[in-house]
Parts: sequence; structure tokens; C-alpha cells
Amino acid sequence: MKNNRWLRRVVAALAIAAGTGAHAETKLLLSTFFPTTHPIYAQVLAPWAKDIETNTQGRVKVEFATSSLAPPPGQLDMVQRGIADVALQYTGLVPNRLQPELLTELPGAVGTSAQMSKALWATHERFLGKDDSRYKGVHLLSLIVFPPQEFFCVKACPTGIEQIRASKIAATPGTSARQYGALTNGVVAGPASRYFEIVSKGIVDAYTAVTPIDALSFNLAPSTTGMLRTRNLGTAGAFALVVNPRKWSGLEAPDRAAIERLSGAAFGARMAALDEANAASLKKLAEGGVKLQDAGAQLNADLQKAYAFLDDEWKLEAGKRGIDAAAALRFYRQQLHADGGAATAETRK
Repeated sequence: MKNNRWLRRVVAALAIAAGTGAHAETKLLLSTFFPTTHPIYAQVLAPWAKDIETNTQGRVKVEFATSSLAPPPGQLDMVQRGIADVALQYTGLVPNRLQPELLTELPGAVGTSAQMSKALWATHERFLGKDDSRYKGVHLLSLIVFPPQEFFCVKACPTGIEQIRASKIAATPGTSARQYGALTNGVVAGPASRYFEIVSKGIVDAYTAVTPIDALSFNLAPSTTGMLRTRNLGTAGAFALVVNPRKWSGLEAPDRAAIERLSGAAFGARMAALDEANAASLKKLAEGGVKLQDAGAQLNADLQKAYAFLDDEWKLEAGKRGIDAAAALRFYRQQLHADGGAATAETRK
């Protein structure tokens, strides 16, 4: 009898231990095409993952794939199919799906990465999120914006619009290529990761749609003579942080709540780390001889007129999704002005 009682206690203890173990840890596999040395990986994603483990008392652990499990345009599909559980999707690579988020790429007021991320998430909550069909198959955790993209000169920086019209310019496919395609027939479109060959060989006069961080990481600095800054006509790339919905719904409610507290606007605030890295990169470029040049009033006015069609086209496409596009764009830019973004656009150094 005593042996039976002892056996029952052992079996009960093992059952409790097994049940506890089943809920002890859920692993979320995060896949990204950014290298471990990039600040978005080392200073944003990795600390976020650590905080998730801490705030869920170890019940949820984010693990990083050793390499990207899908090409950059396929991050959403990868998560939707369950190949990875978490990923960052650059919106500019899936314009047909995440078209509303492309408002950050429209030439206009820019700020720091943290400011723009805050403004974009607020815009999503008030306007863009009213149509969430584009996130079917994934669960959106946050939207972030990288530091402002710049116009880098390989030869002398232009001082007038006619010089730009006569230039060959490297641009990324999508908004950037169309932006500069409105000015010149000399647009060479391709991914920024392939700029080195055409820039280093002097095939183009300028390259665009990259940050100072990118100019250094892609080894473009030795071929760069200057950087042309325009007043309130900046652009920036946005990313969506998503998780597989089946994995998400499988988490306990307190753990989902903990992750949500670390996502959304809170995740965007972490982008201050990229602002610091971008400022350091810009300083390094200047120390290497890259001259910072402000566009004159006439060039700014000419460019603003030339780019106006991009706003109109975006409003038309976003409006087809039931979004009050004009109000959304106005709200996003007002958020940047209220947060000091306009001043940053004029004086980013």
C-alpha cells in the first residue's frame, strides 16, 4: 500500500513537471537578412529579444536564424508559411501589398528614425490600420522607419535642376526610381547592395535611397565626393515587424501582452540606436572628405514641383483601400513637425 502511494506521488510529480515544462519555453525563430554587425540587429532586434525573454519570465525565447531563410522581398511570405516566426519586411520591396506604408518614401518632411517610427505607428493606429487585409497571414507587431535616405554625389553635387536632368543616378526600384525618373532618363535602377560596381567605376554621377550607414557598409565612401541635402524633401524606408499568427495565438495571454508592450511604439523608440549609428556614419563620411551641401532655394522649389505627382499617386492608391489618404499623409507629416522633424530635416548632421 505504501509502495502504491509512493508510486502515485511519483507519477503525479512527473505529470506536474511535464506540464510545467510544456509551458516553460516557447521559441520564436527570427530570420533577418541584416548581418549581425548592423545596428538594427545588434542594437535593436537582439535587445528586444532579450527583453521578451525577461518580461515573459523565460517562457518565450526569440532565437535568431544563422542566415536569412528567404530573400528580402519574401520576408512576409516566409513568416506566413511558418518557415520563420518573426521577421522585418522592407515595405519598398512589396509595394503592391504594403502600399500605404510607402508614405515614408514620399519626398517630404523627415526626422530622426525614432521620430519617424513614432509618427508612422501613430498614423497606422489612426488611419492605415483601418484596412489590415494586407497583413493577412501575419500578425503586425510594429512599424519602424530607418534614418533619412540621402542624395550622394560621385562627381560634383548639382546646384540646379538642369544638372540633375543631365545626370546618371543610381536608384532603388520603386518610389526612388520613379522619383528621379521624373527628372532624368539616366536612372540606373537596382538594389543598393549592388551599387558598388557602378559607383566605384564612375558609371553614375550620383546614388540615392541609402543612408550614411549604407554608404559605409556598401563601401561607397571612397567614391563619394558630397551629399546634397534638400529642405523638407527627404525620404526614408519603412519596415514591418511581423509574427506568424499561429505561433502568436499559441502564446499565453500574459506573454502576448508582454510582447505587445515591447512592440508598437515602444519598438519604434529603440530606433534611436540607429540615429546614433547614422550620426556616427555621417561624421565619418565628413572626416573622409565627403562635403555636405545644402540645395539652394530655387533647386528646392523646382524639385518640390517635380515630385508633387508622387503624393497624388500615393493618395489615389491608398484611397482604393478605404483609407483617408490625404488625412493620413497630413497627419504623418504633422506628427513630424510637432516632434521637431522639420528642423531635423534642415539640419541633420
